[in-house]
Amino acid sequence: MADTAAEQPQPVPVEVEATVGDEENTMAVTVTDESSSLRRSHKLQTLENSINLTGGVSGLDKTKEDAVDEEDDTEGESEAEHFFPGRKPRAKKEWWGTRGYELVINEQALHRSLMVLHFAVFTDAMSSFILRPNYVFMVTPGNHPDSFDSTAPLGFNAATYFLPMTSMLGTAIASILVGYLSDKHGRKQCILICMFAGVVGSIAKYLLRGSFWGFCAANFVTGLFSATNTVAMAYVSDVKHTQAEKDSEISMVVSLQMVGVTGGGIFSILMGTDSLFTPLFLGAACNFFAGVLCLFYLIEPKSMLHLLKSDDPVQKEIEELEDSRAPTDMDWKLISNVMVGAVADNIGSSGLLPLCLSPLAFNQFYKDFIDSGQPEDIIMSPTLYKWLGVFIALMVVPGAGLSHVVFHKIGAAGGCVLGNAMTGVAIIALLLVGTIKPASQATFGIFFAMIYVAYPFTVISQLSTGPMIDALAPAAQRGLCQGLNGATMAGAMAISPFLLGLVCDKLGTETTIWICVGISFFAALVNTPLMFAKDLKRMPPIAPAFARALKGEDSELVERALRGEWIPLAALDRINQERMDSGRYLLVQSVRSYEEDKDDMLLLQHQAMKDFDYRKKNISMWLRELDTKEKRQDLLDKLERSRLPEEKRQEDRDKLGVWFSDYLKDSGHTWVSPVLYKQMIMKAFPAILAGEEKQLTAENFERGVVNYAKLMNKYLAEKDQMGFNEAFSRRFGVGASTTSH
Repeated sequence: MADTAAEQPQPVPVEVEATVGDEENTMAVTVTDESSSLRRSHKLQTLENSINLTGGVSGLDKTKEDAVDEEDDTEGESEAEHFFPGRKPRAKKEWWGTRGYELVINEQALHRSLMVLHFAVFTDAMSSFILRPNYVFMVTPGNHPDSFDSTAPLGFNAATYFLPMTSMLGTAIASILVGYLSDKHGRKQCILICMFAGVVGSIAKYLLRGSFWGFCAANFVTGLFSATNTVAMAYVSDVKHTQAEKDSEISMVVSLQMVGVTGGGIFSILMGTDSLFTPLFLGAACNFFAGVLCLFYLIEPKSMLHLLKSDDPVQKEIEELEDSRAPTDMDWKLISNVMVGAVADNIGSSGLLPLCLSPLAFNQFYKDFIDSGQPEDIIMSPTLYKWLGVFIALMVVPGAGLSHVVFHKIGAAGGCVLGNAMTGVAIIALLLVGTIKPASQATFGIFFAMIYVAYPFTVISQLSTGPMIDALAPAAQRGLCQGLNGATMAGAMAISPFLLGLVCDKLGTETTIWICVGISFFAALVNTPLMFAKDLKRMPPIAPAFARALKGEDSELVERALRGEWIPLAALDRINQERMDSGRYLLVQSVRSYEEDKDDMLLLQHQAMKDFDYRKKNISMWLRELDTKEKRQDLLDKLERSRLPEEKRQEDRDKLGVWFSDYLKDSGHTWVSPVLYKQMIMKAFPAILAGEEKQLTAENFERGVVNYAKLMNKYLAEKDQMGFNEAFSRRFGVGASTTSH
């Protein structure tokens, strides 16, 4: 009967329960992909039937109104008007924004929430690093009217890296604390605190701009609230279904953070050189705007984690398998290995950026000319230096795209090792070119071309820690683990440039960069064992539900069917009855090629006769038991929901057509006109339903089944003739393929 039902598949409603708000107030939500109108009906009906509020009728009315969407995207009327005629429509929200269950019942709300999250990550990074292009001029007394009068006791290199270190050190501390707090108290609250604290911090830094140490103190305190990126990665792990989606979205979050760093630098340069600190006001304004958007549109997922599952049968099964792969306990040994490797990676990467940019390129192509009294010969102006430094960060975008490909091929751990090794090689090449004397336009061009090409490979290793931590962390501790990861990354990025700056002042630039080369290769060695860790190995892709055995099924029997080998139709029906009852896709026997079947045609005929006989009895059972319209409709609804996706059905139809063509060719059939063969096909496969009817319904079910039974009887009547053909074939050696007609 699977071949006679309607062609369009329907998704399966999945009913789940979860706590919303407090522990006493629970709600059942039916998630479905039906039409908009039916979806709203399911939504409010389940709310009306299942919610248990102490407020009685008034509490139920309030819940109804809260469940009403602001707009009806398909019919142009508000949902309040649709469900409560005569009532004035209103979109009721709590002061903190949309309720959590909108993540489940409103795909647009989820998309909007993620977009707001992306903007928050971007603005937090932008405001934190908006003064970065000005650092070298801020710490050079007398270079600009806004330059600090003194950075004592720190020298130029140490002071240049001490400024960003104060902010990133605060971020490192915040990442642990805020990540842990977001697990306990929710992602949204922590992001809001970070956003609005950034506004206050930017203003405080501007007010303390007259003192190097006062500015650094304000920078550190502001950094204590700059953990949006950490919470965002935990948020993504909450709301995304599959590991591939999580990895992709985490890469997006990290990329947006880097683009924010670049955007802050661009805004700083575009605002001119009249004041080195004015860009702080732009950062404060952007943080405030992002905070307001988060306040109203970012949806807290914490109370809805059990509902954030796909209702598509294939996707649901994939999620269950991926959940079974997730660890239940923290593997501190592996996590520590990731952290140590991340520290070594960040120290080694500092040899590429910032050391190859400043002091190496800054001295080679600018400062050395000033110190030697040849300002007219400088190759890189201060403005050009700012632009080149800012746009290097944009290379994180191709780096993120490349990392996705690399992680898919060799896994995140393999990508980490590859990135470490490539970073070491790139630093050596840059050091050799950047120390050629005298500096020239040619060496300048080659140097920056190399640094722009090399930086995406460094990004690969830096992006790898997020997916590795996510793969190792139990779901309930993702915020803590991502916090530890963020703290490790931010701490290493904060402290290593400053320490390397001190080494530069003592040992020289070239020696320090060679140290970074060694540390990069050391990081590759440290991370190599991660490539062999079971939890970090690249998992084979999970086949969709219709292409593998499901939990509790006879895997050997299912695999035979998927290979196109015969299994009794009775066994196939038992499997599919359970799949239909649970809303899963049907198991359909694959179509083998004619080449695979042609030597076993007599066996195929015997198998088909057994299935014809079974189906005839099965049809009789249908006619006896499905004696009401409701029972027939229930069967048809289950069958319709469990149909394979159209592309899979089309693939099977194409294979069957090729099988038939190959059979005709091998059996000696040739034609000038296909009309005769079309007639033979129509004769062999008469219409089950005549006229305009194209699919089974509850009304025409009996007539369609009876017609189907007549076709079965026709082939069963040939059973004795087939036995004669078989004996004749054995006696005279006639090919099996010729006895089938």
